[in-house]
Amino acid sequence: MPSIHTLNARGNVLLPVMRECFSLSDASTFAEIQKFHGDCLCVLQAKGIDYALLRTALTPQPTKHEAAFLFDTGLCAQSFVPGVECSEALFSALDTQTTHSILGGELFGSSDMLARRLLDPVVVSTKPSFRLPDTCFVLYVNNLSEGAVAAVHTQLQQLPAYVGYLPCTYSSAAKTFISLNLMNYVIKHGGTVIMGHEDDRPNTQDFNIHHHDYVKQGFRLRSLQSIYFGTFLSYKPERLLLDVTDDDLEIAVRAMSPAVAPLAEFTVFIEDAKFDKYLQTTKLGKLQKAGLAELTKAELEAAIRSKLRMNYLYNLDWVSEATHQLSKFNILLEFPRIGGHPERVVVALEYRPVDRTLRLVTIT
Repeated sequence: MPSIHTLNARGNVLLPVMRECFSLSDASTFAEIQKFHGDCLCVLQAKGIDYALLRTALTPQPTKHEAAFLFDTGLCAQSFVPGVECSEALFSALDTQTTHSILGGELFGSSDMLARRLLDPVVVSTKPSFRLPDTCFVLYVNNLSEGAVAAVHTQLQQLPAYVGYLPCTYSSAAKTFISLNLMNYVIKHGGTVIMGHEDDRPNTQDFNIHHHDYVKQGFRLRSLQSIYFGTFLSYKPERLLLDVTDDDLEIAVRAMSPAVAPLAEFTVFIEDAKFDKYLQTTKLGKLQKAGLAELTKAELEAAIRSKLRMNYLYNLDWVSEATHQLSKFNILLEFPRIGGHPERVVVALEYRPVDRTLRLVTIT
């Protein structure tokens, strides 16, 4: 079965309702999610979209950057729909060949002093000092190179409403706060824009539900029902801490395994041979950057386990072969570094619900 790049249960009532209100077993929930995902892939294929190529827009990339670009809606020329000119400026600034998820939302600085306390000190501003506007339109973009962030920042300065950007590559209280105010707008995949449309509109149609005229700007428009877009094509910025009963994690494990146990009960397991002959040799440089090279096997297992509740699962994979069955996922973890940015580490783990272990597959 194809890997599920990401599965979004944040604010998505369908999946929790399917599990709880209909009292579906874990095995039935797994089968329904896999079928649901297969239907989504068929819709994308019919529209000429290769789901595999959307991975960089749907999963965090450890070597790429993310940024939230901020606009003062009071300075927008189009006061009725101020976000339109901001979106047009952003799409003009992005490389025509690149792939990104783009999220958007609004912040209200005049009534939310928490927003100003979190954002004012860390926003890269167009002016010597920054103060969050009373009403601020936000466009969040992932999968950016460091040079692309700088280039977009420079080009957006031509727009009077643009006030600066919040770096969102690494975990922070400001990133967590701003992510709570965002919704998924579109995926930009080269010259194609992909979005959700009304669920009562057939998937044979392509319909723009936004005021922004993407086609006029030179993009090809593709849309599908929001029930698919919201579940399988929505990027989720990482947050500092997830609740113990977070629906997103609980649904994710049911998407890759017909047998399920609470993730909070699992321990991380690293095989002796993998630790000695792989992590301490091939991956030693990566461990050194993350400050993990001096840890014993047990300490490394504990270090990975301690970070599991601080991120979500992606690349959910179910392998069902005649010789073996395997459930595994990836998770992006951050480890602090003295005198520099945190080291971002992608850990692949095999999900073993019977013995409540997560076996380390690889670290990249």
